[in-house]
Amino acid sequence: MFVFGEIQDPLTETTMLIEDIVRSQVIEIIVLAAAQAQRRGSRFLAAEDFIFLIRHDRTKVLRLREYLSWKDVRKKVKEREDAGDDIIDDATADKPDRVAKVKIKLSWELASAFSENLVDDDDEDDDEMLDAQSDSLKRLRDADEVTKQMTRDEYVHYSECRQASFTFRKNKRFRDWANMSSYLDTKLNDEIIDILGFLTFEMVSTITETALRIKRGLDKAADAAPAGQPKRPRSDGASAAAISLFSGPPTARTPLEVQHVQEAFRRLQRAPQPIRNFKGGLTRTRVSLI
Repeated sequence: MFVFGEIQDPLTETTMLIEDIVRSQVIEIIVLAAAQAQRRGSRFLAAEDFIFLIRHDRTKVLRLREYLSWKDVRKKVKEREDAGDDIIDDATADKPDRVAKVKIKLSWELASAFSENLVDDDDEDDDEMLDAQSDSLKRLRDADEVTKQMTRDEYVHYSECRQASFTFRKNKRFRDWANMSSYLDTKLNDEIIDILGFLTFEMVSTITETALRIKRGLDKAADAAPAGQPKRPRSDGASAAAISLFSGPPTARTPLEVQHVQEAFRRLQRAPQPIRNFKGGLTRTRVSLI
């Protein structure tokens, strides 16, 4: 949360609420991905089952595909290093050793229906690369705004927080935390765990940024209340009175509260539900994926 603009020490109840939301989202993703794999006639989950669930968010799909491609590159390079391929012949010394990125093909794309592509899809790859780069630049600008006023020690702590993960080197704890054995009969491989780790990172990012926007909106509305009406209290507890010459410095930033996270989750869940045609009875409410 600190990486996405929250203060360094958030409230315990806020972090517990976000953790509960992320756990419920992970369980929902696992259940939906297992149903998608069953439709494919497979007992094992694949990467395309998870990409299919987030296919409407093109930016997130591009980030996930880029993440999986570079993960495959790092894996191949590590395998070469472990195999001892660092000995370079004189004939190949001038040629740089390159590892090509693997492009993930999705079954619902039109190009995957053909065994051979007659038209080169370099233009499509360039468009996707530009979209991914623009999103990465936006995130870098946001990170630059967050770290602009940090000291050296604060930036070191910020860099350590950026490496935080739900799944890195704790696959077994993550499986127990999400109680996967109750929803799946098979054991998930490391690639699926990495995908879930990527998605949980995106969830925390979306929830935190949305809650911060809500908090800023409430504070702005409290300051801009009309003169005849009583001013609403700010979420940070500060007074909206005018600052005089001898007034003290402005109060420090306050952490997100539970109400901000709850409102953020409510807004992220505002998805249109299908009409039930007056059939009656109890039906399971669909949860929108974050």
